[in-house]
Amino acid sequence: MFDLDEGLSAQVRAARLGARLRALRLQRNLTQADLANRAGVSRPTLAALEREGAGSLETLASVLYALGREAELEAIGQPDPAMSLEDVVAPKRVRQRARP
Repeated sequence: MFDLDEGLSAQVRAARLGARLRALRLQRNLTQADLANRAGVSRPTLAALEREGAGSLETLASVLYALGREAELEAIGQPDPAMSLEDVVAPKRVRQRARP
């Protein structure tokens, strides 16, 4: 579901994600009002998410759970698999913030 093309702006990627959410809703034969009610968000909030990808992470999570697609969200939080024994024993230090 989230295989977004490289080289696109964040705005275009968000709009594509919104269109995919709309397609999922329609596949389940739900109105915006039905899905908004299930997700605990307002219909205008859902409409903005579908139309342009505008909304919070909390809204996206609520909608994905209401659509039964929580696996996509949970996959984001999974750690990358270790590539070698050295990665497991002595993981490389990951920077906590970017340089100014």
